[in-house]
Amino acid sequence: MTLQSLNLGSLSFLIADPNPYFQSLLKGVLQAFGARHITTAETGSQALELTRHHAYDLLFCDCYLPLLDGFDLVRQVRADNLNQNRYTPIITLTSHTQERNVARARDCGTSFVLAKPIAPKQLYDRLLWVAEDPRPYVMAEGYVGPDRRFKRDERTMPRERRGITLPEAASMAPAGAEIAPALLPVASVDPALARL
Repeated sequence: MTLQSLNLGSLSFLIADPNPYFQSLLKGVLQAFGARHITTAETGSQALELTRHHAYDLLFCDCYLPLLDGFDLVRQVRADNLNQNRYTPIITLTSHTQERNVARARDCGTSFVLAKPIAPKQLYDRLLWVAEDPRPYVMAEGYVGPDRRFKRDERTMPRERRGITLPEAASMAPAGAEIAPALLPVASVDPALARL
């Protein structure tokens, strides 16, 4: 799929981030990809209220929103039978990609964890992944969200989707380079984005 074939013009997005600069940056990247319907919120409670009254095709939320953090925002959206965004893909954004934060995001029902700062290509790749690889949703005691199990068939999975081990990454990196995950996929998502 090429940039021209990813049609974001008819989709609506919600960006929940306390930093106006980051909101503007992410909004600008989405607009450069063709998105026209973008709503922003600065707090988790504001974002939760918006999800109760408006249907979105994709939500972005920072882990550490004021008033209601991103983890609880995702958990509440997923748990609310009446929330029209219950099965909407949610990409959690964070500058803190420690394993415990990624696990918390995964366990509350997020679709992906995306590390800040975000490069446009990384964002575009995640949008493609969400569009091309919808995941079924699981409802279990204590968890509602995308199926977290990934099927791994190394023979049919493209190399760029297989991932590499940390030692493999280190062997390919230039001398002295730090290896840090830019994006940590948790699961991907929703038939609503199949129209991308």
